[in-house]
Amino acid sequence: MKHQIGPYRIYILLFLLVLVTVEIIWSWKKERGVYELKETVANLTVFAGFQFSKYLFAGYQLAILGFFSGLSPLKLPRNGWIFLLTFFTADFIYYWFHRISHSWKPLWAFHLIHHSAMHMNLTAAYRLNWFSATVSPLFFIPAALLGMPPDFIVISYVLNLAYQFFMHTEAVGTLGIIEKVVDTPSSHRVHHGSNPIYIDKNFGGVLIIWDRLFKTYQPETEPVNYGLTTGFLSHNPFKLVFQGFIDWFKPASSPLSKDSSTPHLEASSPK
Repeated sequence: MKHQIGPYRIYILLFLLVLVTVEIIWSWKKERGVYELKETVANLTVFAGFQFSKYLFAGYQLAILGFFSGLSPLKLPRNGWIFLLTFFTADFIYYWFHRISHSWKPLWAFHLIHHSAMHMNLTAAYRLNWFSATVSPLFFIPAALLGMPPDFIVISYVLNLAYQFFMHTEAVGTLGIIEKVVDTPSSHRVHHGSNPIYIDKNFGGVLIIWDRLFKTYQPETEPVNYGLTTGFLSHNPFKLVFQGFIDWFKPASSPLSKDSSTPHLEASSPK
């Protein structure tokens, strides 16, 4: 995959830069205010760190999936149909990985950074924890045990995250019947909302049908308030990356406090 994508990486980055530039111009002309300089710089710095982390953890990810693939009695053929099967399986797994990341304190420690953005724009899409790659492959072990090729699993997950880049924008409104099947900017704006009606909704990566099936779907019905319920966190990329872990190990105020038993009710969660 590295050899296939590598030669085109610069063109991919230029394409993303063009999209961000277009969105900035749109925001300026429409006076939408979806970009704030310090937050945008923080987003780009976090993105740079995340890109570096991919080099550190890529071997680990493939090793985990390769090990469990070797344990599987099934060896599915490498063809287009199996890739589609892997892609939809990975999307289903992502839904649960994402949903659990909002309800289990250890995983919320990794995910908090993504919900700390106070503005919805394309650069917020890569506000991702530098260490998330240490836990994400563990959720895809079932796909490897089912005999799906490890590289198919990795590519499916990469495509899933790549698709979500386009979901982080206010420039696209609702998309009619499409909203019933796939994740859209409208659905994902809801996911980033700290409004009570929007909390813990719309976990889907590419498909929104999992949210409809498991009763976590919520349409965009009121203006979205972005960020954590506690408000602004920081523009410091290191604080953004590590704050979730600090909260994770922070002693509960009392043995009966809510945040000691229900991580998603913690003060710095998206609720």
